[in-house]
Amino acid sequence: MCSIVLITGPPGVGKTTLVHKIWSKLREKNVTSRGFYTEEVRGENGQRIGFDVVTLAGKRGILSRENPADHTKRPQVGKYSVYVQDFEALALPLLIPKAPGSDGELLIIDEVGKMELFSKRFESAVRDLLQQKTPLVITIPQKGSLPLVEQLKKCPGAILRNVTKANREALVKEITDLIEKSLIVTK
Repeated sequence: MCSIVLITGPPGVGKTTLVHKIWSKLREKNVTSRGFYTEEVRGENGQRIGFDVVTLAGKRGILSRENPADHTKRPQVGKYSVYVQDFEALALPLLIPKAPGSDGELLIIDEVGKMELFSKRFESAVRDLLQQKTPLVITIPQKGSLPLVEQLKKCPGAILRNVTKANREALVKEITDLIEKSLIVTK
């Protein structure tokens, strides 16, 4: 049985902010976490020009850019070119399961979406995690049908929470409590 909290909601509702708040609360309680989140990158004029992937330890890499300076042909999502190799170099080492018998820790993945799923290695690593007892917090897109996202939703024990502006503060405590209980069960 997998132990997953899935967080969804419309773009801009605060999924990544919610993940940050959950992570912060759990750090206060000495819960060990690893993983990554995505962050908008804005240009000089304040317009969004892409996204970076940032590890919980603070390492940063490019996930996508609107007009890559190197003009290398990359997969596209809308107007953004996806830097699959850069993403894999930063994200994949975080998804390696810990050794059996080691203490439980939370794995945060923000997000499993179209850009990230251009990496078949990432998709495979997430599928492998479903066979482990590692507690997971994963943000997913609200719209569209991606096979891995559908698999995550159907995983036994998966809990799906839809973030709205009205409930996002209350979800911090609710999800933090769920994760703490999950970590006790998996130890």
